[in-house]
Amino acid sequence: MSKVQHIVHSIARKEVEELVDHIMAEHDPEDRKKTLTRLSYVLEHLFGDLFEKESFDDARRLIAEDGKWMHFVNKALDTLNPNIVKTAVMDLGFESGFYGLRARNAAKEKYHCNIPWAILFDPTSACNMHCIGCWAAEYGHTLNLSYETMNKIVTEGKELGCHFYLMTGGEPLVRKNDILRLCREHPDCEFHAFTNGTLIDEDFCKQVTEVGNLSFSISIEGFREVNDSRRGKGDFDKVMHAMDLLREHGIVFG
Repeated sequence: MSKVQHIVHSIARKEVEELVDHIMAEHDPEDRKKTLTRLSYVLEHLFGDLFEKESFDDARRLIAEDGKWMHFVNKALDTLNPNIVKTAVMDLGFESGFYGLRARNAAKEKYHCNIPWAILFDPTSACNMHCIGCWAAEYGHTLNLSYETMNKIVTEGKELGCHFYLMTGGEPLVRKNDILRLCREHPDCEFHAFTNGTLIDEDFCKQVTEVGNLSFSISIEGFREVNDSRRGKGDFDKVMHAMDLLREHGIVFG
């Protein structure tokens, strides 16, 4: 990014960030709708050339209708950790969905190939479990990407406009310290880990709320009997405890 591009990016980010702060500070649904509508016009002014005009009109219609999407937005604002919400909006919305799209389009023209909006990598093949039928249980636990390699993946991806990174394994949270370090190194990117959930504890949740840019998909087979028959006795209760912790700390998971 050139110096001029960096200045333009910083000004645009600041403008959007201030409106997001206003939305998060408002508790009246009608006030939120007004500020969200204002945000839609700002985004249209900044990035209208990237989308059809109808896209912004449709967004404003969804805000005005107060349907399921506005209920989803209000629930997120009322229940999630504020730093988690703001970081997700800025990283997945501004950096990836809008500014990143402009960068990806430019890279697509330059390199004559498709540029992904998300990149998936495996920090490790290691896992703390041995689930029946899982490839990781048979594949071995010795393969790892160094922190330097993971950092290089994200750094080079950002240059192409990619600001969303998915992590699988193995069990990615075997490398939780390096993942948190990656989140701190790249606060303009969103990270998402596919995890068995058993390594999620109180201290880790506190660190996740501090970085703000890490969310989770937790693996589970079904209720206790079915799940534990494959994953081991007691796993269901461990996963339920992990979900309780994530919910208590206002962290995004599914």
